[in-house]
Amino acid sequence: MYLRKLTHSDQTAFFDYLIDWKDESEIIPASTKMEGLSFSTYLEKLEDLLGLDQAFPEETYVLTDEVGQIYGALNLRMKLDDDHMLYEGHIGYGIAPSQRGKGYGNLILDSGLALCREKGFKTVLITVNEENQRSEQIIKKHGGILENKVYKTDGFIHRYWIEL
Repeated sequence: MYLRKLTHSDQTAFFDYLIDWKDESEIIPASTKMEGLSFSTYLEKLEDLLGLDQAFPEETYVLTDEVGQIYGALNLRMKLDDDHMLYEGHIGYGIAPSQRGKGYGNLILDSGLALCREKGFKTVLITVNEENQRSEQIIKKHGGILENKVYKTDGFIHRYWIEL
C-alpha cells in the first residue's frame, strides 16, 4: 500500500471509491473539487491546484494497492490561508467506509507525514471534527498535540500540531 497521485487509468477505481461514500454525510477527501466535472477535467484541476500561480497550493494523493484499488485519499496543503488554518490544516484524509478499522488510517497519515518531511515541513496542522474519535486517536498516535477547539457551523473542530 502506498500514496500516489491519481492517473487517467484510475477512473473506475476512483468512482468505486466515491460510491463507497454514498451513505456518508462527511466530505469525501479528493472529491470536493470534482462536482460536475469529467474525470479527465478533474485530473487537470488537481494539477492546477498545485500550480505556481496558486497562492495556496495543494496536492491530492490516493492510498492504493498494487492492483489499483483505492482505500483512501489525502489532501496535502502546502500553505494555509486563514480559513484553512482554523478548520482544515495541512493534511486532510479519509478512508473509504468499507475499509475502516483495518489500519489504513494509520497508514495514510504515516505516509502523509513522510511526504511532509520530504517537502521540508517542520510542523503539520491536522484538524478533526469533534465526533470523529477514531481519526482523533490516529492523530494522537502520530504525536498530535491538541492546540485548541474552534467552532464551525456544524460543531467543534479539534486542531492538532505534529512535530516532524
